[in-house]
Amino acid sequence: MKLSRQLDPCIFSTSEIAARIDHAVLRPWSTRDELERAIEELERLNLRCLILSPTLLYEARSLTRKCLGAVAGFPYGYHTVEAKIKEVEDLIAMGADEIDFVANLQLALLGKMNQYVNEIKAVTTICRDANLKCKIIVEAPALSPLLLQKVVAAIVESTEPDYIKTSTGFGPRHTILDDVILIDRVLREKNVRSRIGIKAAGGIRQGLQASILLQLGADIIGTSTPSKIIESYKEACAK
Repeated sequence: MKLSRQLDPCIFSTSEIAARIDHAVLRPWSTRDELERAIEELERLNLRCLILSPTLLYEARSLTRKCLGAVAGFPYGYHTVEAKIKEVEDLIAMGADEIDFVANLQLALLGKMNQYVNEIKAVTTICRDANLKCKIIVEAPALSPLLLQKVVAAIVESTEPDYIKTSTGFGPRHTILDDVILIDRVLREKNVRSRIGIKAAGGIRQGLQASILLQLGADIIGTSTPSKIIESYKEACAK
């Protein structure tokens, strides 16, 4: 998509970039040492939140008072809706502050949009009732622009998650600028942009990349390499 305005890649301070980063620690082989390093980074860099597997969430809850989120239905989302609802309820009981929920994209691809949306509506309602932030992962890299537009529109016409998230990082490609631009456009067309944010995640490794995504509509950057993003941004934007 063609940009309608000039962007300044160095418009943010490093602290502003850090405050909008969710640090994902989701590899199945992540160790206790890695978790402790991630918590130290979360607190030292003042990152927005730490996003963990259910197992690591349980370990981390006693180690920090900062924001801790967890994934549900991760990474492919094709668990049964009953299993995913139980998982979300368990995460709430474990002390999650936020849920990054992988919607069952196969339902949408099979034309079962009502089932797809109803699953999302159920989880969004559970999170809202528990006063948790809910991010719905639509896996934009697996969708054509037309289908991405259709999926996002169907979600926000039925319910209002706190965020639409681009990708798990397990999709067929990384998140690109067009994904964020398109989601932002749909949210604006549906007049919900002031209530629903965008989380860009999947292959975001550089500070300038994060800055441009934020300027194009992302509210949060999801990454497994927050220090790399912040240090590369400092280097690129040093005055």
